[in-house]
Amino acid sequence: MTLPAPAGQEARVPSACSRFGLPESGPFQLLAGDVGQRRYVRLRTWADATVVLVLYPEPSSPAQERWRRIGEALAREGLRVPALLDDDPASGTALVEDLGDRDLAADLREAAPDERARLLEEAEELLAPLRGMAPEAALLNPPFDAAFLASELGHTRRWALEGDGARPLAPERAAEWEELAARLAREAADASRVGGPVPTHRDFHANNLMRTPEGALALIDFQDLRLGHPDYDPVSLRFERAGALVSSSGGDRSEAVLLQRAWKVLGTFEKMLALGREVYRPHRDAALRTIRERTRPDGPFAPLLAFLPG
Repeated sequence: MTLPAPAGQEARVPSACSRFGLPESGPFQLLAGDVGQRRYVRLRTWADATVVLVLYPEPSSPAQERWRRIGEALAREGLRVPALLDDDPASGTALVEDLGDRDLAADLREAAPDERARLLEEAEELLAPLRGMAPEAALLNPPFDAAFLASELGHTRRWALEGDGARPLAPERAAEWEELAARLAREAADASRVGGPVPTHRDFHANNLMRTPEGALALIDFQDLRLGHPDYDPVSLRFERAGALVSSSGGDRSEAVLLQRAWKVLGTFEKMLALGREVYRPHRDAALRTIRERTRPDGPFAPLLAFLPG
């Protein structure tokens, strides 16, 4: 998907092209990113190839350094990631390999129903080498602990339940939500029963797995990788966005991890809809279905269903 370039971003492109030795006159395309603050611009080189310019929101961004270091660690494990062609933290810009426009979500939408399960299994095969990466790279971000996961659910309360303050919960309902959300966060953070936390991509969904020209799946948007529950990435893949097209029981996964992730992304998608980003409506609807279908009626988190937006 190609969007018109906002004036603020457009103004940064010529100087970045000059810095990286690329044609300053264009053409260039501002590529549709996700919910983060980075912007991606497809440029043509003097040899008429394409590359992607990454515009970070500020110079010397910690996210820019994490992207480089985590990408290097993933590549050492044999995982395909976009090659870093040039890097200029002082200007908040980087030049990376252009992997094209096809992601696993497109594969899933176009595949026959009996082929979709194989595609998800292919994606899950990436998790073993990811979990074998250098521990120091996985520690560049704080781990998924109960406080962090609870803060994400606070974001959900703000955007999905209270409309950014327009519909505040009554005090007794707010207290009930906070108690349930804290319990959900504690259980989702507890990996002690399954061998402890592992390196976790954090956004391991079908839109962050690119189908490269040579046919392999490549990881993108990995700068927030951290230690987390082993079920976190699998439930993100299978119960969110295009992955929800494939029937998965979820019975072998932690209900708390699955539901925390689903409630978390519900808040993210509701925020995007409030900002006019209608492209997120199907993702929001998938999150609502996941919460309704995967919450055990007799389980400890069933009372959360009463908070779901209509």
